[in-house]
Amino acid sequence: IVLCASSQALIEKAAALAQAKFLGRVARASLGECIWFGILENPPFVPAADSAATSDLDEEALWHILRRVAQDDAALDPLVPPPGSKSIDDILASARARLTRIKPRDAFDECVIFNNPQGAVLVDIRPAAQRHHYGEIPGALIIERNVLEWRFDPRSDARLDIATRYDLRVIVFCQEGYTSSLAAASLLDLGLKNATDIVGGFKEWKDAGLPTTGG
Repeated sequence: IVLCASSQALIEKAAALAQAKFLGRVARASLGECIWFGILENPPFVPAADSAATSDLDEEALWHILRRVAQDDAALDPLVPPPGSKSIDDILASARARLTRIKPRDAFDECVIFNNPQGAVLVDIRPAAQRHHYGEIPGALIIERNVLEWRFDPRSDARLDIATRYDLRVIVFCQEGYTSSLAAASLLDLGLKNATDIVGGFKEWKDAGLPTTGG
């Protein structure tokens, strides 16, 4: 890797980021006047046959370093959103644009736990405190948000027994239908093409008079 910059301060910042980004992989490095050289080793866990994929990831990491240094150098107004950033409303809208969201009654009709043998898997991603306070949907799988992807990725060693197919219908819900949209979009990223969430979440489900317990 060869990095160049217009000032010594910038190259030192870029070099520090590179050392951190490629932690344990920089075999040799040299910092000069506005230039940095580094020799990278492949990660020990990556087979030689996968070196091309590693190279693509390394290139992505390098571009991240350059963008980060350039943004820091631009003396951005801390009260103005940085270039390329998105508001949570934008992120949510992008996620929902990818989903075919369903209403509580439609989710009820689809789910295997409500006597549809070919039905969908209903997943409650709310934390325990919300489930205790507001109640639960009987029979729904409780998979909290922080482990959702690992439980449903067919390639994950931590996946559920049912998570073997990419056409698995997973219907996610949270309390009001916001976090669930981001979670369902993340499942789409894993390749679960039929993942979606419930409009209005548990609150709208309960308001519709559908089965609940506790709360």
